[in-house]
Amino acid sequence: MDQATLDEFGETLGISYKVIDNLSDGKKTYTAQIVLTNNCDKELKYEDWAIYFCHLRMIEPDHLPHSTWYDIKDAGVKFTHVNGCLFKLSPTEKFKTIKKGDTVKLQFKAQHFSVARSDIMPNWYLLFPTLRPVLIKCTIGEDLAFVEPFDTEEAWKRFDYELQDGSTRYDHYNPYNLLERFDRNKCVDPGPTGTTVLPRPLKMSVNEESRVQILPEKWILCADEELDNERQILANALRITSINNRKTEHKIHLKLDPQLKINGEDCCSELYTVSVATDSIRVSARSPPGVFYGIQTLLSVRRRDGTFPECEIEDRPRYGYRGMHLDVSRNFHSKAQVMKLLDAMAKYKLNKFHFHLTDDEGWRLEIPDLEELTQVGARRGHVNQTDMNSLLPLLGSGPGFDTSGTGHYTVEEYREILLYAKQRHIEVIPEIDMPGHSHAAIKSMKARHKLFMAQNDKGKAEEYLLSDLDQDIKSVSHSVQMFLENAMNPGLESTYTFVKKVVMELKKMHEGISPLRVFHFGGDEVPYEAWEGSPACASLVDSGEVKSMEKLMEHFVTRVADIVAECGLDVGAWQDGIISDESDRQPIKRGKFKSQDVLVYAWQNVWEMGLAGCAYRLANNGYKVVMSQGTHLYFDHPYEPDPEERGLYWACRHLDTRKAFSYMPDNLYANADVRLTGEPIDKDYIKRHKEDHDDLKKPENIIGIQGQLWTELVRTWDQMDSMIFPRLLCVAERAWHKAEWEAESDADRQQEGQDLDWARFAHILGSKELARLDSMGVAYHLPPPGARVEACKVELNTAYPGLPIFYSLDGGKTWTEYTEKIDLLLDTDIHMMTKSFDGKRSSRCVVMKKSQIV
Repeated sequence: MDQATLDEFGETLGISYKVIDNLSDGKKTYTAQIVLTNNCDKELKYEDWAIYFCHLRMIEPDHLPHSTWYDIKDAGVKFTHVNGCLFKLSPTEKFKTIKKGDTVKLQFKAQHFSVARSDIMPNWYLLFPTLRPVLIKCTIGEDLAFVEPFDTEEAWKRFDYELQDGSTRYDHYNPYNLLERFDRNKCVDPGPTGTTVLPRPLKMSVNEESRVQILPEKWILCADEELDNERQILANALRITSINNRKTEHKIHLKLDPQLKINGEDCCSELYTVSVATDSIRVSARSPPGVFYGIQTLLSVRRRDGTFPECEIEDRPRYGYRGMHLDVSRNFHSKAQVMKLLDAMAKYKLNKFHFHLTDDEGWRLEIPDLEELTQVGARRGHVNQTDMNSLLPLLGSGPGFDTSGTGHYTVEEYREILLYAKQRHIEVIPEIDMPGHSHAAIKSMKARHKLFMAQNDKGKAEEYLLSDLDQDIKSVSHSVQMFLENAMNPGLESTYTFVKKVVMELKKMHEGISPLRVFHFGGDEVPYEAWEGSPACASLVDSGEVKSMEKLMEHFVTRVADIVAECGLDVGAWQDGIISDESDRQPIKRGKFKSQDVLVYAWQNVWEMGLAGCAYRLANNGYKVVMSQGTHLYFDHPYEPDPEERGLYWACRHLDTRKAFSYMPDNLYANADVRLTGEPIDKDYIKRHKEDHDDLKKPENIIGIQGQLWTELVRTWDQMDSMIFPRLLCVAERAWHKAEWEAESDADRQQEGQDLDWARFAHILGSKELARLDSMGVAYHLPPPGARVEACKVELNTAYPGLPIFYSLDGGKTWTEYTEKIDLLLDTDIHMMTKSFDGKRSSRCVVMKKSQIV
């Protein structure tokens, strides 16, 4: 094999991947098939070549990863698990030469199930020793065209098996047909919406008959001295002059009023009022953030013709914590993309940015004096891994270093993000995930150890070491994401030296811009078994410093919390970082934390798993809880239960905008809707499982809500935008405004109120807000239309009334905007899609076959 031949195989080799059967083996495994086709003039022979690819599920879990490899029967090839999601497919001595035009079918089993095209990663590549790795062309890119359709129930369903009690666990989900989607899209008539501002203000009166036009030559902007940032923001938005000596009767006033109250109350520093009259506009608030939010509301009431209606607004937020989480570790997203997200957050009055900077697949922040964290931990590609100069090409990032697998923020870039956030009154909460999800950090510090050992400097080599070098690596358990070396070692003092170094450097980065207030250490999904073979951990237990191996996690958490408290910071963690033992589901005693506040992000609420009640249990035990429930607030889930929709589905099969809107943070158990199977949860479910569902006794400790985006499947800017928007607007709505229907005790009345409120919200999205997102360059998700046939005509609709719908009667060659019902044509298929308001993007196309038109 030479480079030219390998290149030719990369250009011509055919690969297809198909999910065959998810149902025959319960939830244990599914059957899939890879087909290799030789389209090259040269024969593919037994040599030392290999195909590397990423796979989200463990292949042949009964064999791998415990054995070195798994032979596919009679195929002459074998699978090898490398690490994480990376696998290798290579020939054995039984391999039969594949001639041009020949195919080889490789059927195998993989863990659990796979029901979506986006489960399969792109950018498979060929490797031959001493040669440059070569991408396999047919697997490159985001269309994933090499993945066969999920066109049978066995492919798109997850469950069909009997439980021990004799009942059956059956997947009720099917992809929506056009009529189902039409019915789900239908909205009640909201009538006069009253306000088109999102999130909805507390009080707002509008006189649409009287409009105010702000002409730059006739208006000036005046602001208190402390409001220079807000003055500049509004001046830029309206393109008018700030304070000057020109006399005019038309003024905009930005005013701080420490005595300002709403309904006689001054309980919130972010409250504000807005008054728009013919000759003056006033925005008043108790604090600069309040003025900033008043400005966002003022800009939101501006009509398409540029005029402002006369109005009076009084407003304040429901929660002080209104957040969005972004993972930039799995796939890196640039400073510019982060800033665009911050802009959108500010527009909708969100004020906390949870910045997930590290994970197994990447370390994304420069730490002075620890260059290896970015030289190794921020780079993914295929090199000789014993060189320890990069991570593996995980999550389909391919063998090169020019993809979303590689990248980091310098100290200066991070500070620029901090400043950008500060100007928009957004607090940045950095997360350094530990002790689990730390593969990138562990590998980086092993590289550092190797470097200094080569220089005979053992002290520096071991100063920040995160893994026990005396531990047999083969004995280490794999994490949920199939990683070896995923958990920092709690028995090494160097682990805590590392933690302190990182915390101190982060604190320095925030100085002079926005002082660091909360350090989030993650704490989630730790494979505790990974420590069982560690001499360092055994020594802790043997000495009595830690009572048992089961207490190692608590030991680590409290040590880290002490470091954070010594730095004068509050601490943040995911739910399972504080409730480390799921058997008794009791949190670590709050008194063991020295920080003033401990913020816990409650995410585990798959209803039948019994962990939802931990959110209230944490609040009752004195923790400050941020509601982050997976079933309603995890934006890595698909919008529809369709194999063609991007997303994971561990918490629920789908999470559309309506479901995010319906979330009730004050009444957690009322959100229990369906099991993972799609089977409805009856209203008495919580009562029957009371042992798992604590009552909330300290509601003051529920401090807010947050949307989450994890980016295993999110490699591009547009994918990131699509997964976040418009669902993030629902988070903004619920975090700022408590709807009247949330307080209804009667389920029917609650549903009726929610239907009406959703109709209002959906109409505002379709009539205004999505176009505003277009103007910001936000590539929000476009849902495909629904359709029904009635009275010899085809009627189309969309989830957001007003969103442009287009149809084609010639197979997609030409498109017509839908404005009225389509006359029934019996001899042609009808292709349909929605488009963004700027016309730059479209939804996936759905088709009404002529055979369906009856």
